[in-house]
Amino acid sequence: MARHEGIDRAGRSSSSSSRVVVRLRRKRRALLLVLVMMLVMTAWSTTSSLRQLRDDSTWTHRTAGSGEDAADYSCAGTRVDPAVLTRAYGNDTQAFALVAGAGMGEAGRVLDVEAGQPVCVRVVVPPAQTGDAVAELVEQHQPLAGHPGLWDSMIVDAVGAATGIGVSVAVAPVPHMHMAERRAVHVYEGDVRLFDADSFAIGGVVEFRDAQWNYEPPTPVPQQYAPEEIRVAAGTLLRVGVAPGSRFHPRNYAALPACTRADEPGRWMAANAARARGVFGVPQYDGRVWLPYACRLQGYTYSETLRCLDSARPLAGNSSRSSSSAEAYTIHWYGDTGTRRALKKITSLGEWCTGSDTHSQQRCICDDSGEVFARFTGQNSVRDALIELNDEDGGWAVRENGHPRHKPRFAALARVYYHRWEGLSRYNGASDWRRALAPDALGAYPTADLVIVALGTPDAALTPFLEFTQQLDELVALLKASYADRHIIVRSPQHACCRLPAGKPLRRMQKDRNRLFGEYATRLFALHFGPLVHFWDVARIAEALPPAQRRSVAECAVGNVPAALVEVENHVLANSLCNLDPFFADAARTGANELELA
Repeated sequence: MARHEGIDRAGRSSSSSSRVVVRLRRKRRALLLVLVMMLVMTAWSTTSSLRQLRDDSTWTHRTAGSGEDAADYSCAGTRVDPAVLTRAYGNDTQAFALVAGAGMGEAGRVLDVEAGQPVCVRVVVPPAQTGDAVAELVEQHQPLAGHPGLWDSMIVDAVGAATGIGVSVAVAPVPHMHMAERRAVHVYEGDVRLFDADSFAIGGVVEFRDAQWNYEPPTPVPQQYAPEEIRVAAGTLLRVGVAPGSRFHPRNYAALPACTRADEPGRWMAANAARARGVFGVPQYDGRVWLPYACRLQGYTYSETLRCLDSARPLAGNSSRSSSSAEAYTIHWYGDTGTRRALKKITSLGEWCTGSDTHSQQRCICDDSGEVFARFTGQNSVRDALIELNDEDGGWAVRENGHPRHKPRFAALARVYYHRWEGLSRYNGASDWRRALAPDALGAYPTADLVIVALGTPDAALTPFLEFTQQLDELVALLKASYADRHIIVRSPQHACCRLPAGKPLRRMQKDRNRLFGEYATRLFALHFGPLVHFWDVARIAEALPPAQRRSVAECAVGNVPAALVEVENHVLANSLCNLDPFFADAARTGANELELA
């Protein structure tokens, strides 16, 4: 009986196995059919998406909010399938830009947006076809440490057709794209916000591919500067409307609060258009004036600024003697050649390089290192100077390198202890910033009410990035020890573009190197000094110039800007200090920085 049962179980087992095999075969056929269908659907979807992307504005976007009609064209609101972006270039190697909502076919379209509405601009950079020799050279370059996806350096602008206003579009590697590979398709994106009524066209160039923008010492510098135009669909325009009730409408400019920061975003407006808004007393550069978007600049002269420093003593609240008017307001200022040029304007009460014949003189437009300047030396041979300033005849160095220089004619309203350096770089020569910040060295000068530190331009030009970060840690520790309760203003590096490095030693300045050095310093100072640190963004001012003027400014190999532009930078700084006191800023009030305009 047991034997028969075993035979029966074996028979049932054999039959069951056959049925399992049949079911597995059916499942395989069904799975294969599903896979085929998925491939067909994927191919159809990709083709359809690509056709839509090329034909019109079928970006996937969200509305601005429940019940609102305004579309969300921001980068966060218009995420596009990476496969669609990377296939859109075909076999072309030319970079191209996509404007959210405006399509990317042979013909774009006009996109109507409101003032301040973010619109995403994406730039796709296909792999370049290079020969073996060029490829070997390219492989020597790598993105800056901490920025593995930043292979390509580009300039992207939105330029108004009627106003000529230029707005720089900051683009960064798209986070969800595979950007770590050199030979991959690289995609960058950034939101642009426009605040002036006009029709803006998007355009730009790729300055360097394959990380050749990051010529870290001793990496070789590219042999030629050959920017590549970024292709944009013809007819693509952003048409900006400004409602009469908007704070950005021209007739509402006078109601804006006075600027109390030196890093406000803005634009260069034609002087006659600015006067129509009631703007007077603001310095011009090449027929244009710098106007921040969310606040109003006052027309301070240098004499008025000095009287403001004397009576209002801005940002000196934590100084042990801030309530006393017996001592002149004192600034400790650490800076490079850009600082020297700023002080030439201040000490001469604006007279330096203002004549009609100065616009073509090398000392005024670029390099003043050989100029004999009577008020203070400012050359490499003199690294420390104490300058006394008054509103009658400006400023004069009363002591240089510890030796008497000029005898003051009037009582000082303000003093500047100026330490001349080449940033934190190893090229400082006689300058030792560690020595200058030692307590015994600082004890020879009046106590600071305010500290200004200019960083980044010579550092990006002369120093490897990791070395800069180590030096910056040391600088921060010294500043905290010497100026624990003082406010500190950090001046950004200058904007640099549109050329190869030059000079002796070779100054390896470049747009993204300067920017990233500056951003690192900004984050570190904000971390360590909190509300005691403020930022003076001079790069933003130069970068916003119309493209032709920006290229002209960039021709200076040592990284300086023309004297007329120095005047604008100083004016922004003066407003950030003097507008803190309502007596000097008749309309100063809070709220100028509520908008995120950067």
